[in-house]
Amino acid sequence: MTTVGIIGINGMVGQKMLAQLQKIKFPFELKTFGRQDEIPALDIAVLCTDNPVSAQLVPALKNRVKFMVDMSSEFRMSEEVPLVIPEINPQVITKDTQLIASPNCTTTGLVMSLAPLRDFYHITEAFFCSYQAISGGGKKLLDDFHTPGSLYEKNCVPLIGSIQANGHTSEELKGLYETRKIMDWPHIKVYCHTVRVGVENSHSLGVTIKAKENFDLDQIKKLWNKFPNLVYSEKVITPKEVSGKEETFICRLRADVEDTKIIHYFVTFDNLLKGAAMNGRQIVEELLQRFFK
Repeated sequence: MTTVGIIGINGMVGQKMLAQLQKIKFPFELKTFGRQDEIPALDIAVLCTDNPVSAQLVPALKNRVKFMVDMSSEFRMSEEVPLVIPEINPQVITKDTQLIASPNCTTTGLVMSLAPLRDFYHITEAFFCSYQAISGGGKKLLDDFHTPGSLYEKNCVPLIGSIQANGHTSEELKGLYETRKIMDWPHIKVYCHTVRVGVENSHSLGVTIKAKENFDLDQIKKLWNKFPNLVYSEKVITPKEVSGKEETFICRLRADVEDTKIIHYFVTFDNLLKGAAMNGRQIVEELLQRFFK
């Protein structure tokens, strides 16, 4: 029987991944491992590990594992490693693809809103300001958040990741470069400002995009609602409502006041599900369905 292993089972993403993989209907044997455990031969390994651990595991498992799904950012921008959201670009996985990267949670929310429009509009620019939940920073940040006097209590902190030489944070650069790679739009301009907010779970984005064509709002709503795991609502949707749900939600679509080639909208989704574990599960499902029948 096909074997699927979770490496990093004790972490927050590892536990979410376990719950997600247990939903898969294809027959397979599920195994779980801590970061320091000896890993046997597997058909698929899901690495729920941070960058340094993933960097060590990938070469160590190369001869023991047929496919690896890495949830860290370590290999996302490696040219030979596909960066996959199954609703958007599953075709980049082949039978010879040993390592597959799952993208940044915030980038996921943006590209889920862009992908349904790609056959109808040439999108040239995207701006977003993120409102990222505490859970995105892992258990350590959640513990900090629940400590009296935490910087994050009833607050917004405009710093996620490390500040790079160009003044942007590592999180903001992920929004630019990962969007280009997932969408295969090497020339799109993406302007990002990422902010940690005092919300326990579910990320949100305020998004503005520009295209070469005039936008048709009714068409956009229909395209979003036809797309898998994407929901547009005329009601205001908040992070509290979407926590625990697998769909990505969009609301407050509106045309720009002055430019018909610009629209604005709000995206919110569970960052531990579609932004992490659910996307990993979908990649595993893709592998099981295509290569282990």
